[in-house]
Amino acid sequence: MCGIAGYMGSGNAISIITSILLELQHRGQEAAGIAVATRDGSIHRVVGKGLVVEALSYENLYLLYNLDGIVGGIGHVRYSTSGGYLDSQAQPIVVGDNSLKIAVAFNGTIANYASLAKAFGFGNVNGDAKLLSMLLYRLAKELGNDVVEALKILPMYVVGGYSIAVLTSEPRVVVAKDPHGFRPLSISFANNELYIASETAALEIASPYPWREVLPGEIISFDGRSLEQTKSPISRFVSPCVFEYVYFSRPDSVFNGVNIYVSRVRMGEELAKEVPTNGDVVIPVPDSGRAAAIGFSKVSGIPIEEGIVVNKYVGRGFIAPPTMRDFISRFKYGFVKDVVNGKRIVLVDDSIVRGTTMRNIVRRLREIGAREVHVRVASPPFRYPCFMGIDVASRDELIAWRLMDLDDIARAIEADSVGYNSVQGLRKAVGIPLLCYACFTGLYPFRGLDVDALEKSFVR
Repeated sequence: MCGIAGYMGSGNAISIITSILLELQHRGQEAAGIAVATRDGSIHRVVGKGLVVEALSYENLYLLYNLDGIVGGIGHVRYSTSGGYLDSQAQPIVVGDNSLKIAVAFNGTIANYASLAKAFGFGNVNGDAKLLSMLLYRLAKELGNDVVEALKILPMYVVGGYSIAVLTSEPRVVVAKDPHGFRPLSISFANNELYIASETAALEIASPYPWREVLPGEIISFDGRSLEQTKSPISRFVSPCVFEYVYFSRPDSVFNGVNIYVSRVRMGEELAKEVPTNGDVVIPVPDSGRAAAIGFSKVSGIPIEEGIVVNKYVGRGFIAPPTMRDFISRFKYGFVKDVVNGKRIVLVDDSIVRGTTMRNIVRRLREIGAREVHVRVASPPFRYPCFMGIDVASRDELIAWRLMDLDDIARAIEADSVGYNSVQGLRKAVGIPLLCYACFTGLYPFRGLDVDALEKSFVR
């Protein structure tokens, strides 16, 4: 999962793009970057490791601030789903020659990138971001340096999901979403200014104009004078990622017309109906479990309390590099003893993926006096890897795949009980008919490809 940003217009592109990236920081913590285009057809890039304030400090952006004639640019915050965690895959990635140069920032995963690299003679390509950039450039060159036409046929080649922003040396900014519509992407346009962000919440803050979501398969191009909209002729089964509603997106964002916060409260309401339990207090796992805990409390009548305090400076454990996840899960949370001591706790979280964080939380609640801990999860058991933008490499990482029985999962996380929402409950909570539930069901929206074939094809 990543966040992409962009701007073209008469404003300060660097400042605007940096502001949008700060609003998208929750989507990636490993690296950040900006690429800008100037009137003479040049593209300049600055990337760095870490958070936006580290990677895009004034010192790092000094080169860009001294450029003349900047007309627009794109930006990116990185969460790795392929390639190494400390490699050169920081985006935007710039490829091209004197006749056409492009910078690419994308959110998603190209599951078949290794086979595409071989088929197109690119050699060993370290990660899908690099492959996607090279492939898009190759297709554009073959189509008369036309990036829009290249994006129209891109779905013919890739397996996976992408929302993408492309900056060209014309200069031009182009955004597109794959025909499945897996990942969020929105624009705000008026008065010859185009703002781009992965999530609507960022545009609410950064843009003075109304926003709209980019549709599945849609391609939008802006050269500073006219906005052009078209669509890929390649149709696919529309299947937005349900995990955006469960965890990734900000609660103040909208995805496919559905407010994320409202859908999460409904998840908690459905959860309380499907797997009720007795307890003295509902405690959310902050921050992503809070809305579901509110819904659970509403339906169950059990009062909600903030018994866990999150250290916001540690970061999101799920999207942290693997070597840091256990450290983050142990040091991310503090606990309010007066809320916990002597109580039967209903602990509500958005999901359990690997189980590391939940086990540490349950253990700590018991240490400070919880009588019982009943874990309730707003989503179904996470049993299958994602090949569309979530960093879960294989089923072996997933506690619900290794332990199919709920009692075994409860023992593994040291809880008195564990209960999950059903797929039907999740569908009801989100309220739209077409969603991708592959991480819960193992049913992927790629014709002829199951989990075994996808795991064999994808190299992380």
